[in-house]
Amino acid sequence: MPSRHIFSLFSLFSLLALPLTIAQATDVSFVDMQQVIEKSKLGSKVQEQLRKEFEPKAKPLGEEEQAIKQLQAGLAREAALMSKDQLAKKETELKKRIEAFEKTAAPFQQELLKAQQERGREVLVSAQKAVEVVAKQKKIGMVVERSLQGIIYMDKSADITDEVIKQMDANAK
Repeated sequence: MPSRHIFSLFSLFSLLALPLTIAQATDVSFVDMQQVIEKSKLGSKVQEQLRKEFEPKAKPLGEEEQAIKQLQAGLAREAALMSKDQLAKKETELKKRIEAFEKTAAPFQQELLKAQQERGREVLVSAQKAVEVVAKQKKIGMVVERSLQGIIYMDKSADITDEVIKQMDANAK
């Protein structure tokens, strides 16, 4: 009979310990991948490369965009003072300028997006490896991306972003 009580107590302790073991294996943390991209050495390097490559091409487009906005604002201010023919002529000129801008800007934006995606993969692969290392070290069962839709609350103590950045930077050396 006493051995039965011992067995029952052992079973009870085992059952009580089980949730603790499961809880440790299923902890959930999160990573802000935008911060990883912006603050890690690799992410900063990739961003700087993209900036150097695309900024010279983007500058004239930005200037043209500003000029178009100024023309639109000026037309809006002066429209009441213009005749219908003058207004139609100015609107047509503005429309042609916008179309020319869009025709030039669209391929540039596609080229930039493609380069960001290609070079971003390099950062994301490194980040994924760093997340795995940190998650294993901290015995985390799941790591989600901070901006993931549908998450209503996350305790800041579950944030492993800084640790992932440190791990990435350590691997970048």
